[in-house]
Amino acid sequence: MTGKWKTIAALEEVRRRGAKWLSGHLNADGSLGKPAEGFHFYRAPWTFSILGETAAAAAVCNWIRREMLTAQGRIEGPYRVFDDAYAYRNATLIVGAHLARQYDMSYGLMPDLLSWQDRASGGFHNDRMADGGMSDRMDIPYGCGPGLACLSTGRLDIARSVYRFLRRVYSAQTNLSRSFYYAWSCKKCGVITDFSDDDAFWHVVENRVDRPQRWTVGGIAAGFLCRLYLADPRPEYLALARRYQAFSMAATDAQFKYAQVCKSSWGSSLLYQLTGERAYLEWSCRMGDWYVQTQEPEGCWHWTGYETQGSRIELTLEFVMHVDTLIGGLASRT
Repeated sequence: MTGKWKTIAALEEVRRRGAKWLSGHLNADGSLGKPAEGFHFYRAPWTFSILGETAAAAAVCNWIRREMLTAQGRIEGPYRVFDDAYAYRNATLIVGAHLARQYDMSYGLMPDLLSWQDRASGGFHNDRMADGGMSDRMDIPYGCGPGLACLSTGRLDIARSVYRFLRRVYSAQTNLSRSFYYAWSCKKCGVITDFSDDDAFWHVVENRVDRPQRWTVGGIAAGFLCRLYLADPRPEYLALARRYQAFSMAATDAQFKYAQVCKSSWGSSLLYQLTGERAYLEWSCRMGDWYVQTQEPEGCWHWTGYETQGSRIELTLEFVMHVDTLIGGLASRT
């Protein structure tokens, strides 16, 4: 066994161990971990569904339906805790609920999700503010999440508008060899380039700098655009996916020191599936090695900033999903 098939075999074992660890934190009432820590488990129906853990996916959906779903079609209550990434968390739950065939939740949550979109730009507001309003700031990761929910539920029109948002943000860049300003102001109708040093994490990726950054930007954009291309095969989607992934792959090797590099495998594996190009194969295999090397012996992943049980569950749910996507992308070509 050589090359990518050896990587696939290793990733299948990583996926198995991750699934076992996650299943060990599923409670008898359908909750996952300690719900009082916050809505860390929004990806659980997605991950359990692709693992074939139908009972777990349905149980988590039922717990959320019972404890968090309001009559108005929103996810609220004391377990919500976090107001950041508000639309993104809901969108990710929608994808999972749809995979789990819990259509009352997937379709039922869509009207509220769509109310978070800025139709002028195509992006989605990031956070719920203290007064219940929406943040001015929008960005690439938190736009792609709702875009994927729209693909899942048949709102191709909205998914196309997310493409237009990604195109706008990319076109606004002036020095891609060094940096990517990925946040967008709804009020100013443009990328945000003026912010404090303390807020740099939420606005820019400097791809030659070794520090915690949202290395996720290129990979999630490419991943969404590839999924959109599968539904609506227009060459401009694939061309933009290549550009976003190129930024991710050109960044410093120091990115592999941080959890946020994970989404780069999303883009590379789907681009390999669609193009068969060796550069994407090699990057996907490198990402596969990273997942293998960074998984804890018990099956979870743990990084600085993910110290609580809930945050480790959140991270492991995401990484197992990425590993499954990576396996599929690598295996899609003989």
